[in-house]
Amino acid sequence: MDRERTERRAGVALLLLAGVCWGTTGTLQALAPADAPPLTLGSVRIVVSGVLLLTLCLLRTGPAFLKKTRLAPLIMAVIGMMGYQFAFFSALKLTGVAVGTMIAIGAIPMFGGLVGFLLEKEPLSPRWGLSTGVAVTGCTLLAFAGGGVMTARWSGVALAVLAAFSTVFMGLGIKRQGAAMTPLEASAVTLAGGALVGLPVLLALDSSWLLTPRGAVVATALGIVSMAVPLSVFAYGVQRVLLRDAYTLALVEPLTACILSAVVLGERLTPLSLAGVALIFLGISFLSPSQKGSIAPHEVL
Repeated sequence: MDRERTERRAGVALLLLAGVCWGTTGTLQALAPADAPPLTLGSVRIVVSGVLLLTLCLLRTGPAFLKKTRLAPLIMAVIGMMGYQFAFFSALKLTGVAVGTMIAIGAIPMFGGLVGFLLEKEPLSPRWGLSTGVAVTGCTLLAFAGGGVMTARWSGVALAVLAAFSTVFMGLGIKRQGAAMTPLEASAVTLAGGALVGLPVLLALDSSWLLTPRGAVVATALGIVSMAVPLSVFAYGVQRVLLRDAYTLALVEPLTACILSAVVLGERLTPLSLAGVALIFLGISFLSPSQKGSIAPHEVL
């Protein structure tokens, strides 16, 4: 029992760290050159992080680890990763930033619970439901605190929902890939697969901003801080925590984005924003690191 509790605490800490790192994405994008197309921003962080982690694993163990790659989880994770990149940015254009973000991020923990229940046989609990509900309410307040305009374009809503499901699909693929290799290796092969999809996007669209000093720094930061590091620690954390809890904990991402926008970009936090931040903190705190039944015996590493 003590080992189970220790493993869960480690998993919770890693998933919170992943959410914090992912929360830097918006700020880093805002610091990119103004003429950088959004799809190239999403693609470059996949390509940079994929090359980085794959090189790191090759230097550590050589190419032998590639033989352990399981094709089905790899395809699942890559489809989920790239599906989120393209569906999310497209949804924001059709629904507006506030509504698109609210739907995409708010639906992620609900899909996480559903997928975990149906495919991983993870039990759902009232505590998880309360935690998720409170945290998602906080995300909703944060989304509308920015003054976004509510629109009812169902194609955009559908894309936002697809983005949420894609994220959970990616997490499930990485978790299953981790049964055959280390979490770092699972992250490396997933990002390498994603890079094969992202590279043609960079070549097809205007990526000249990458050749500027500012663009190169932002691209490197996007690849390392907002993708390579968080995906790696997520891969470790999701082995120790149920899928349903992993995505509720990851809601620290919009909280981080909100704080960084105020500190780095000078955006003003409204009372509605502060209420959203408080609710996300409260919702996440309900997922106690010592909660029983939150890690299956076969998942303890």
